[in-house]
Amino acid sequence: MTYARTLLVALLTISLGISSAQNSQKRGGTKKPLYVELSGSGYDRGLQHGKALKSEIADVLRPFKEDLKISRERDPDSLIAEFLHATDFIPAIKKWTPDLLDEVKGIADGSGQKFETIFVYQLPDEIWVYFDKLDAHHCSGIGVAKTASHPAYVAQNMDLESWRHGSQAVLHILQSATMPEQFIFTSAGLIAANGVNNSSIGVCVNTLMQLNAAHDGLPVAFVIRGLLAKKSEQSALEFIKAIRHASGQNYILGIGDKVYDFEASATKVVRYTPVAGDSLVYHTNHPLANDDLKPWWAKRLQQRTPEELKNTNAYVRFASLESRLAKGVCDIDERTVKEILRSKDSELYPICVPLRSGASVYTFGSTIMTLSEHPSLQVTFGPPDLSEYVLYSFRSH
Repeated sequence: MTYARTLLVALLTISLGISSAQNSQKRGGTKKPLYVELSGSGYDRGLQHGKALKSEIADVLRPFKEDLKISRERDPDSLIAEFLHATDFIPAIKKWTPDLLDEVKGIADGSGQKFETIFVYQLPDEIWVYFDKLDAHHCSGIGVAKTASHPAYVAQNMDLESWRHGSQAVLHILQSATMPEQFIFTSAGLIAANGVNNSSIGVCVNTLMQLNAAHDGLPVAFVIRGLLAKKSEQSALEFIKAIRHASGQNYILGIGDKVYDFEASATKVVRYTPVAGDSLVYHTNHPLANDDLKPWWAKRLQQRTPEELKNTNAYVRFASLESRLAKGVCDIDERTVKEILRSKDSELYPICVPLRSGASVYTFGSTIMTLSEHPSLQVTFGPPDLSEYVLYSFRSH
């Protein structure tokens, strides 16, 4: 089969899948994410994950590899081998989150997939960095501190590749002697996209491609899970500041009553505070506090006028968040957060990105983490304007 024909078949397959999903949601059907309970050692958790979602993992790895092939016009297995040869993330994983490397091995064994493939699948941000995917504008996030009228919230529209549709999953990690109970929102086979634990720690992330990266740092998915393994404010804050970050990323971190925003690069972790008093944070996909910039972004900032930047994807969505959050923090309750996450103030660059035939990115799922005394997670299957939030509550706290 020629490359052109392979490309056509792949695009038709993705297009038909998106059309089917759109029709299902238009008919009013609200699907729930896949749900799996995990317990035991890292390897045991991965093995349970891999076995429970074996067919879904196989289904999502096919377009994952096809996307690599199409975007780079090369054999995906050779690209995976090249990527692994050029990077060295495993020492950092072994140092900071060793049980998660075992978990990835368990996912590979349970699903019957090659470890190398499953390992690289854990690294979407790091792949974007390696291939300089400059259009990797994903996710809009919000953090609201507790007030007298409402608990703290951390919320996000998780914008990912359209070929992931149908792989939405919630991993429920049961409490152990050393680790808190957790709800993880993710794609089948991936250890984390974001999540919350029963120690009232929640984390959401936004890609910051413009910041310098480290080929030997700790990848984003492992940072998320490392944070969610913590039980205290001090240990979580020490962790995010101590590690060397593999790729530029913004972390919105909720801990009990408080919210934090950190822009992390290879050499710096800088706190961003858009509102006085630290009661409210929000972010999209351009650095606002960290100056550890890649040369191409520093050059682009010099070449573009503020007006030109203002009309680009991340800036448009940021302005929408800023406008909608320009009220007293006491007035920003759960209903307000949902309205923001469902909003489409810009037709071209909305916060809620629809699932369109031929589009490369859409809102894979929307998450709202309620913290403070009774933490919980709410998740949608796809864009929140077409799907209701599903509530996941901890059994005990």
